[in-house]
Amino acid sequence: MPSILITGVSSGIGRACANLYVTRGWVVIGTVRDASKRPEGLDVRVGLELLDLSVRGSATALAERVLAGSGCPDVLLSNAGFVQFGAIEDVSAEEFERIYQVNLFAQLELIRGLLPAMRTRRSGVLANVTSLGGTMTFPFFGAYNSTKWAFEGVSEGLWHELKPFGVRVKAIEPGFVETAIWRKALPGARADSPVTELGGSDAYRPFLREMLRFEAGITDRTTPEAAAEQIARAIADEGDRLRYPVAAYARPIVTARRWLGGQSMMRFFHRRWMGSDSG
Repeated sequence: MPSILITGVSSGIGRACANLYVTRGWVVIGTVRDASKRPEGLDVRVGLELLDLSVRGSATALAERVLAGSGCPDVLLSNAGFVQFGAIEDVSAEEFERIYQVNLFAQLELIRGLLPAMRTRRSGVLANVTSLGGTMTFPFFGAYNSTKWAFEGVSEGLWHELKPFGVRVKAIEPGFVETAIWRKALPGARADSPVTELGGSDAYRPFLREMLRFEAGITDRTTPEAAAEQIARAIADEGDRLRYPVAAYARPIVTARRWLGGQSMMRFFHRRWMGSDSG
């Protein structure tokens, strides 16, 4: 029976993937930060393990428990993470350190914990959930997007290094998915909020409002369940493809950027994101 370890199954894409795989007969282990209660909507057949990505050593301890308890999973789906919203100037050094710890360094820690077993076995899949924001940067998401660009680069490096050992690496690049991660990133911030309530430096607030208006206007969002189906197809692909844009807008935007060039896409979206008076 195949097995998969999924980080971050409390909600959103992680929970949808866990439910999908367990209904397909897989052994599924999901990670949560709070083991005192089972996440709502998560299939009871999903095994739970404690993982706090903000704590150094937590991922290594998880890898050791999993290897000792059930052996190396066939798939590691690195999904957990969080969004940091705000102008780069307003993101403190401590906030930058935290988002890199959670979105990158702890992910690598878990990969390193399981990788020797996969390499020795000469099989396995490392599926790293990056983002459409790992291929382009949205204003006021620069801190978050930069972690995803870094994870993209790490994934490409792993692709080269692990190909001789039969371990496949997948960079999953979701576009717009309807998940709670956005509500957590934008607590109380709305496009119609008074400028003084938007937080951050005064100079950025008018543009921040435009970005919120743009984000609020995105009505075509993929459900986590539909995104999970696409992710499962990517994981099942036995070829050596690395990048998989999934969910709403991801594929057309990635394709347009490839054909038009990064600078042209930046200019086009800058006006859409920041308003017609932004230069």
